[in-house]
Amino acid sequence: MKKLFIHKALFRILIPPFYGIVVYLMILLINNNVSQISEIFTGQEVYVCIGLTYILSETLRLTVLILNRFHSPEIDSKRIWTQTLLGIVASIIVISISISAYFEFIIKFSIAETQLIIFNCIYAATSLIYNLLFFSNDFLHRQNQNKIKEEQLLTETIEAELSKFQNEVNPDLLYDSLETLITLVHKNADEAEDYIDRLSLVYRYILGYRKKELSTLNEELRAANNIVHLLNFKYNNCITFRSHISASSGAMPMVPGVLPGLVETIIRNSLINAFKPLFIELETEHADGYFILQHKLNEKLLITSTHKSIFKQVQNAYGFYSEKPVVQVKAYDMNYIKIPILEILDEKKQSEYESIDY
Repeated sequence: MKKLFIHKALFRILIPPFYGIVVYLMILLINNNVSQISEIFTGQEVYVCIGLTYILSETLRLTVLILNRFHSPEIDSKRIWTQTLLGIVASIIVISISISAYFEFIIKFSIAETQLIIFNCIYAATSLIYNLLFFSNDFLHRQNQNKIKEEQLLTETIEAELSKFQNEVNPDLLYDSLETLITLVHKNADEAEDYIDRLSLVYRYILGYRKKELSTLNEELRAANNIVHLLNFKYNNCITFRSHISASSGAMPMVPGVLPGLVETIIRNSLINAFKPLFIELETEHADGYFILQHKLNEKLLITSTHKSIFKQVQNAYGFYSEKPVVQVKAYDMNYIKIPILEILDEKKQSEYESIDY
């Protein structure tokens, strides 16, 4: 856990000298001895003020450590009042003893009551400032810790949802495929064998990418085409899936299972027949950094809950890799699903990115 400022060595060493000089100047102003400012680094009194500041700073820090040990570390109203009052009492006791000892053993006469009151008032106010800074710093520190925990929890949740999305085996596709396969076995053995090969490719792809974070566009296209091939037996070859993306872009990263999952969902929620075939297209929109999956709207009257579930899972999956959202737009008689194009930083760019101080 990151240390609070009062426990840092630099603060404990460097701040008291500066603050001691400020206290010395305040005493000169109160006593109307401004002419002695020119002797600030030669006068013995300034070093006394610095020493008193060191003593009080460590005393207040010790008070905080003791309260942390015997009191709840949570800062509540009781802790604030207790620490503030203890700080004032400790400052009066420590400063009174220290300054009296200085006058008694070094100056060789007793300190005037007025001078003692001035020192106690200044250092009591110092105690209040010290505790105010401590409570403010502690509050900000806890706020940051809570935000970090929230971000970690959100990341873990998204990772779990991403893992669930990647590990899901679609039972609807399996049942449909088995029904189609039973029909093909009695009709055409060669087609049945080809169908089994395609089905095995689909599930091999799903299982193969369970432990991998990213796939490529080419692999996603192959998986989507295999899905279309399997379902075309059910819809009498009325489904067409076409990509208008150049072959040079085939290595672009994608979240595994997104493209075949969306294509299958589109097919299952569309009315498809010889009079209204389904034509799905994939293209890129480089200006906005999106893949666009589009098709003509011809939805069934009852949309399955799986459609909403898949789209939500895709949004969560891409939310882990990109700040851009997955967007669905229905305009006129067209449906557009916009999938963010992911960018993988090379090692040089990654190191530059990580070196940025936010």
